[in-house]
Amino acid sequence: MDIITVIIIAVGILQLPLLIDALRNVFPHLNIQRITQDYASYFLFTLVVIVYCGFMYLFFSAFVYVRAEQPYTTFNGWILIFLACYFCIVSFFHYTYACFHDPGAAPLVMPNFQVDYPVCQKCNRVKVSTTRHCKVCNRCICMMDHHCPFTFNCVGLNNFYYFTSFLGYAWLGMTFATYMTYTAFMGCMIGLTDYKAALPESTCANLGKNAIVVVPIITLWVAIGTLLAFQIICLFCNVSTLDFSILFRQSNPMRKLWYKFRTREFLQENSRMKVLYIDRRNYFWQHLLPWPIEEFPCCY
Repeated sequence: MDIITVIIIAVGILQLPLLIDALRNVFPHLNIQRITQDYASYFLFTLVVIVYCGFMYLFFSAFVYVRAEQPYTTFNGWILIFLACYFCIVSFFHYTYACFHDPGAAPLVMPNFQVDYPVCQKCNRVKVSTTRHCKVCNRCICMMDHHCPFTFNCVGLNNFYYFTSFLGYAWLGMTFATYMTYTAFMGCMIGLTDYKAALPESTCANLGKNAIVVVPIITLWVAIGTLLAFQIICLFCNVSTLDFSILFRQSNPMRKLWYKFRTREFLQENSRMKVLYIDRRNYFWQHLLPWPIEEFPCCY
């Protein structure tokens, strides 16, 4: 089994958690179970590692030569190498933290211990106005956005930044990958003369069927871009994914979302955009680095 087949299979399997979660929301009466339990989490993470390694292998072994015939001796070649490594490292860093970092679980209340806050009857944790109980994790999460089937973890106060940053950098990475592979696909696989003429000699012979890698790349580009656009909309409307789903069960949901955006709730001091993203870095350039963020207490 060659590398391109492995990548296509891995990308296909990675869509299953998203598909199953969508079916659960559309058809709740079917009682479809999530597959993001402990036994599957490391399997999914391994698939992500395989996809990253496969893309980087194809980049250095084949596609870098499509855009730069002498990549290691030209400025253009080094720029391409830098961008490929940068998007790979930064997106994988944020994905790893989104998967394994504590999302901001509410403090556990010990038996017979008096607290000034209400206590969740399901998990025995402090329950303030910004916490929500996750049925999958069986714990209350501060500023919970949703339980992600792709990261097999809740997305909340202390890992929402990693989750959205992963989506952003992964989408940029897929955009870059599309740029690197699209011409070769159109010239070698489709056989369009104009695209083939733009390729260096013997490119099609060297690539073989690897040129079809643009298909899973575009699939990921669309999927990740859709999730990223949805998260951006939620941030500007100052709602979580759970809030969004609740609003759409009510009357006039779009009018309510438009009102939240028009009144600029996202600019308020304790808005989701400021707490979950903007306030996590002191300077803009720090957002460009793969570096852990400052953690906030649950009762922020």
